[in-house]
Amino acid sequence: MTVYIPTIGRIDLKLRAHLPRWIEQEMPIRLVVRPDEYDAHRLLAKDLERTHGEIDLSVVKLPAATKTGLGATRNYVVRHAERRGLSSIIICDDDVRPAKGTNMWRLIEDADQENVLGVGATHGLQDRFTGGGITKNKGKVILCPGGWGFTCFGLNVATALWLGNFDVKLHALADDAELARMGILNGIPWRVDCGVTIELNQKRYDPGGMSTVYPTREARDAAERECMALIHERWPDYTNEPDKKVRTSWQKLLDKYIPDWREMSALHGGSL
Repeated sequence: MTVYIPTIGRIDLKLRAHLPRWIEQEMPIRLVVRPDEYDAHRLLAKDLERTHGEIDLSVVKLPAATKTGLGATRNYVVRHAERRGLSSIIICDDDVRPAKGTNMWRLIEDADQENVLGVGATHGLQDRFTGGGITKNKGKVILCPGGWGFTCFGLNVATALWLGNFDVKLHALADDAELARMGILNGIPWRVDCGVTIELNQKRYDPGGMSTVYPTREARDAAERECMALIHERWPDYTNEPDKKVRTSWQKLLDKYIPDWREMSALHGGSL
Protein backbone atom coordinates (compact mmCIF):
# COMPACT_ATOMS: atom_id res chain seq x y z
CA MET A 1 0.00 0.00 0.00
CA THR A 2 1.23 3.45 -0.91
CA VAL A 3 0.82 7.19 -0.42
CA TYR A 4 0.89 9.20 -3.64
CA ILE A 5 1.79 12.88 -3.28
CA PRO A 6 1.25 14.93 -6.45
CA THR A 7 3.56 17.94 -6.17
CA ILE A 8 4.50 21.01 -8.20
CA GLY A 9 7.13 23.61 -7.35
CA ARG A 10 7.31 22.96 -3.61
CA ILE A 11 10.50 21.02 -2.91
CA ASP A 12 11.91 23.63 -0.54
CA LEU A 13 8.70 25.52 0.19
CA LYS A 14 6.92 22.64 1.91
CA LEU A 15 7.80 19.16 0.64
CA ARG A 16 11.25 18.77 2.20
CA ALA A 17 9.80 19.60 5.63
CA HIS A 18 6.73 17.37 5.25
CA LEU A 19 8.23 14.15 3.94
CA PRO A 20 9.92 13.10 7.22
CA ARG A 21 6.45 12.72 8.75
CA TRP A 22 5.53 10.33 5.95
CA ILE A 23 8.82 8.47 6.34
CA GLU A 24 7.89 7.92 10.01
CA GLN A 25 4.79 6.06 8.80
CA GLU A 26 6.99 3.40 7.16
CA MET A 27 4.76 3.50 4.12
CA PRO A 28 5.88 3.48 0.46
CA ILE A 29 5.92 7.09 -0.81
CA ARG A 30 5.47 8.07 -4.45
CA LEU A 31 6.06 11.69 -5.46
CA VAL A 32 4.07 12.39 -8.62
CA VAL A 33 5.71 15.14 -10.66
CA ARG A 34 5.81 16.89 -14.01
CA PRO A 35 8.57 15.79 -16.42
CA ASP A 36 10.47 19.07 -16.01
CA GLU A 37 10.68 18.56 -12.22
CA TYR A 38 11.57 14.86 -12.25
CA ASP A 39 15.33 15.25 -11.84
CA ALA A 40 15.01 17.74 -8.97
CA HIS A 41 12.70 15.40 -7.07
CA ARG A 42 15.03 12.46 -7.66
CA LEU A 43 17.79 14.50 -6.01
CA LEU A 44 15.44 15.22 -3.10
CA ALA A 45 14.74 11.50 -2.72
CA LYS A 46 18.48 10.75 -2.65
CA ASP A 47 19.05 13.47 -0.04
CA LEU A 48 16.37 11.95 2.19
CA GLU A 49 17.84 8.47 1.74
CA ARG A 50 21.19 9.80 2.98
CA THR A 51 19.64 11.36 6.08
CA HIS A 52 17.00 8.72 6.90
CA GLY A 53 18.60 5.50 5.74
CA GLU A 54 16.79 2.91 3.67
CA ILE A 55 13.34 4.26 2.76
CA ASP A 56 10.77 3.38 0.10
CA LEU A 57 10.57 6.75 -1.63
CA SER A 58 10.46 7.09 -5.39
CA VAL A 59 9.41 9.59 -8.04
CA VAL A 60 6.70 8.97 -10.64
CA LYS A 61 7.02 11.03 -13.81
CA LEU A 62 3.71 12.16 -15.28
CA PRO A 63 3.10 11.92 -19.02
CA ALA A 64 3.55 15.38 -20.52
CA ALA A 65 -0.16 15.73 -21.28
CA THR A 66 -1.09 15.69 -17.60
CA LYS A 67 1.31 18.37 -16.39
CA THR A 68 -1.25 21.15 -15.95
CA GLY A 69 -4.23 19.10 -14.90
CA LEU A 70 -5.36 18.26 -11.37
CA GLY A 71 -7.93 15.75 -12.60
CA ALA A 72 -5.55 14.20 -15.10
CA THR A 73 -2.85 13.86 -12.46
CA ARG A 74 -5.05 12.03 -9.97
CA ASN A 75 -6.58 9.99 -12.81
CA TYR A 76 -3.06 8.83 -13.68
CA VAL A 77 -2.32 8.03 -10.03
CA VAL A 78 -5.33 5.71 -9.83
CA ARG A 79 -4.36 3.91 -13.02
CA HIS A 80 -0.74 3.67 -11.83
CA ALA A 81 -1.96 2.05 -8.61
CA GLU A 82 -4.21 -0.36 -10.51
CA ARG A 83 -1.31 -1.51 -12.70
CA ARG A 84 0.66 -2.32 -9.55
CA GLY A 85 -2.16 -4.34 -8.04
CA LEU A 86 -2.94 -1.90 -5.22
CA SER A 87 -6.49 -2.19 -3.93
CA SER A 88 -6.36 1.00 -1.84
CA ILE A 89 -4.03 3.97 -1.69
CA ILE A 90 -3.64 7.36 -0.03
CA ILE A 91 -3.60 10.53 -2.13
CA CYS A 92 -2.29 13.56 -0.24
CA ASP A 93 -1.72 17.20 -1.16
CA ASP A 94 1.89 18.34 -0.93
CA ASP A 95 1.14 21.12 1.57
CA VAL A 96 -0.19 19.00 4.44
CA ARG A 97 1.44 16.31 6.56
CA PRO A 98 0.43 13.62 9.08
CA ALA A 99 -0.03 14.94 12.61
CA LYS A 100 2.42 13.65 15.17
CA GLY A 101 1.33 10.29 16.52
CA THR A 102 -1.40 9.62 13.95
CA ASN A 103 -1.56 6.31 12.07
CA MET A 104 -2.04 6.96 8.36
CA TRP A 105 -2.26 3.23 7.64
CA ARG A 106 -5.81 3.43 8.94
CA LEU A 107 -6.84 5.27 5.76
CA ILE A 108 -5.50 2.39 3.67
CA GLU A 109 -7.48 -0.11 5.75
CA ASP A 110 -10.61 2.08 5.81
CA ALA A 111 -10.66 2.42 2.03
CA ASP A 112 -9.96 -1.27 1.41
CA GLN A 113 -13.54 -2.24 2.23
CA GLU A 114 -16.58 -3.17 0.17
CA ASN A 115 -18.81 -0.30 -0.98
CA VAL A 116 -16.27 2.39 0.00
CA LEU A 117 -14.93 5.14 -2.25
CA GLY A 118 -12.86 7.61 -0.20
CA VAL A 119 -12.06 8.13 3.48
CA GLY A 120 -10.51 11.47 4.40
CA ALA A 121 -8.24 12.47 7.25
CA THR A 122 -9.42 15.26 9.57
CA HIS A 123 -7.97 18.39 11.15
CA GLY A 124 -8.85 20.79 13.94
CA LEU A 125 -10.83 23.26 11.84
CA GLN A 126 -13.30 20.53 10.90
CA ASP A 127 -13.83 19.74 14.58
CA ARG A 128 -14.71 23.38 15.09
CA PHE A 129 -17.25 23.66 12.28
CA THR A 130 -18.93 20.38 13.27
CA GLY A 131 -19.34 21.57 16.88
CA GLY A 132 -16.82 19.06 18.20
CA GLY A 133 -18.21 16.24 16.06
CA ILE A 134 -14.75 14.89 15.21
CA THR A 135 -13.71 14.71 18.87
CA LYS A 136 -17.01 13.08 19.85
CA ASN A 137 -16.43 10.38 17.23
CA LYS A 138 -12.69 10.00 17.70
CA GLY A 139 -11.51 6.65 16.39
CA LYS A 140 -14.59 6.13 14.20
CA VAL A 141 -15.13 6.27 10.46
CA ILE A 142 -18.19 8.43 9.79
CA LEU A 143 -20.17 9.59 6.79
CA CYS A 144 -19.01 12.99 5.57
CA PRO A 145 -22.06 15.22 5.00
CA GLY A 146 -20.10 18.03 3.35
CA GLY A 147 -17.30 18.91 0.97
CA TRP A 148 -14.33 18.06 3.17
CA GLY A 149 -11.93 15.17 3.64
CA PHE A 150 -10.34 15.78 0.21
CA THR A 151 -6.93 17.12 1.26
CA CYS A 152 -5.59 13.72 2.29
CA PHE A 153 -7.65 10.58 1.82
CA GLY A 154 -7.66 6.84 1.41
CA LEU A 155 -9.13 5.73 -1.90
CA ASN A 156 -10.58 2.41 -3.02
CA VAL A 157 -8.98 1.93 -6.44
CA ALA A 158 -11.62 -0.39 -7.91
CA THR A 159 -14.51 1.82 -6.77
CA ALA A 160 -12.85 4.94 -8.17
CA LEU A 161 -12.37 3.23 -11.54
CA TRP A 162 -15.94 1.92 -11.53
CA LEU A 163 -17.20 5.47 -11.03
CA GLY A 164 -15.11 6.73 -13.95
CA ASN A 165 -11.98 7.85 -12.10
CA PHE A 166 -11.01 11.50 -11.56
CA ASP A 167 -12.25 13.73 -14.38
CA VAL A 168 -9.41 14.88 -16.64
CA LYS A 169 -11.53 17.83 -17.81
CA LEU A 170 -11.38 19.35 -14.32
CA HIS A 171 -7.84 20.62 -14.72
CA ALA A 172 -7.88 23.44 -12.16
CA LEU A 173 -10.56 22.73 -9.58
CA ALA A 174 -12.81 20.23 -7.80
CA ASP A 175 -11.86 16.95 -9.44
CA ASP A 176 -11.93 15.36 -5.97
CA ALA A 177 -15.38 16.78 -5.18
CA GLU A 178 -16.64 15.57 -8.56
CA LEU A 179 -15.61 12.00 -7.76
CA ALA A 180 -17.38 12.33 -4.39
CA ARG A 181 -20.52 13.56 -6.18
CA MET A 182 -20.36 10.55 -8.49
CA GLY A 183 -20.11 8.34 -5.43
CA ILE A 184 -23.27 9.87 -3.96
CA LEU A 185 -25.04 9.49 -7.32
CA ASN A 186 -24.30 5.76 -7.06
CA GLY A 187 -25.18 5.39 -3.37
CA ILE A 188 -21.64 5.56 -1.97
CA PRO A 189 -21.06 8.52 0.37
CA TRP A 190 -17.63 9.98 1.12
CA ARG A 191 -16.34 9.22 4.62
CA VAL A 192 -13.79 10.57 7.09
CA ASP A 193 -11.80 8.81 9.79
CA CYS A 194 -12.01 10.80 13.04
CA GLY A 195 -8.92 9.01 14.33
CA VAL A 196 -6.58 10.13 11.54
CA THR A 197 -5.39 13.72 11.70
CA ILE A 198 -3.29 15.96 9.50
CA GLU A 199 -1.62 19.32 9.92
CA LEU A 200 -2.34 22.09 7.44
CA ASN A 201 0.38 24.33 6.10
CA GLN A 202 -1.46 26.02 3.30
CA LYS A 203 -3.27 29.09 2.13
CA ARG A 204 -5.07 29.45 -1.16
CA TYR A 205 -2.76 30.92 -3.81
CA ASP A 206 0.40 30.19 -1.81
CA PRO A 207 3.56 29.92 -3.96
CA GLY A 208 4.00 26.56 -5.63
CA GLY A 209 1.20 24.19 -6.55
CA MET A 210 -1.31 25.54 -9.04
CA SER A 211 0.23 28.98 -8.72
CA THR A 212 3.21 27.48 -10.59
CA VAL A 213 1.02 26.27 -13.45
CA TYR A 214 -0.72 29.54 -14.30
CA PRO A 215 1.37 32.63 -15.11
CA THR A 216 -1.03 35.08 -13.45
CA ARG A 217 -3.83 35.08 -10.88
CA GLU A 218 -6.21 36.09 -13.68
CA ALA A 219 -5.23 33.04 -15.74
CA ARG A 220 -5.82 30.77 -12.77
CA ASP A 221 -9.19 32.39 -12.04
CA ALA A 222 -10.23 31.85 -15.67
CA ALA A 223 -9.22 28.17 -15.51
CA GLU A 224 -11.19 27.70 -12.29
CA ARG A 225 -14.29 29.36 -13.78
CA GLU A 226 -14.03 27.02 -16.76
CA CYS A 227 -14.13 24.04 -14.41
CA MET A 228 -16.95 25.54 -12.36
CA ALA A 229 -19.01 26.04 -15.53
CA LEU A 230 -18.60 22.37 -16.42
CA ILE A 231 -19.56 21.28 -12.90
CA HIS A 232 -22.61 23.54 -12.83
CA GLU A 233 -23.73 22.24 -16.22
CA ARG A 234 -23.70 18.70 -14.80
CA TRP A 235 -25.18 19.55 -11.39
CA PRO A 236 -27.31 22.70 -11.89
CA ASP A 237 -29.54 21.99 -8.89
CA TYR A 238 -26.68 21.42 -6.48
CA THR A 239 -23.81 23.75 -7.46
CA ASN A 240 -23.28 27.50 -7.86
CA GLU A 241 -22.98 29.26 -11.18
CA PRO A 242 -19.37 29.86 -12.27
CA ASP A 243 -19.38 33.59 -11.47
CA LYS A 244 -19.99 32.80 -7.78
CA LYS A 245 -17.90 31.10 -5.11
CA VAL A 246 -17.59 27.36 -5.71
CA ARG A 247 -20.13 25.52 -3.59
CA THR A 248 -22.04 22.24 -3.59
CA SER A 249 -25.28 21.70 -1.67
CA TRP A 250 -24.01 18.39 -0.31
CA GLN A 251 -26.92 17.58 1.98
CA LYS A 252 -29.43 18.36 -0.77
CA LEU A 253 -27.48 16.01 -3.04
CA LEU A 254 -27.49 13.32 -0.36
CA ASP A 255 -31.25 13.80 0.16
CA LYS A 256 -31.81 13.10 -3.53
CA TYR A 257 -29.59 10.06 -4.05
CA ILE A 258 -29.14 8.54 -0.55
CA PRO A 259 -32.38 9.55 1.20
CA ASP A 260 -31.60 7.64 4.40
CA TRP A 261 -28.13 9.15 4.76
CA ARG A 262 -28.89 10.73 8.16
CA GLU A 263 -29.39 7.25 9.57
CA MET A 264 -25.77 6.57 8.56
CA SER A 265 -24.36 9.91 9.71
CA ALA A 266 -22.84 10.01 13.20
CA LEU A 267 -23.07 13.81 13.11
CA HIS A 268 -26.86 13.43 12.81
CA GLY A 269 -27.32 10.70 15.39
CA GLY A 270 -26.84 7.71 13.07
CA SER A 271 -24.01 5.34 12.29
CA LEU A 272 -22.51 3.58 9.30
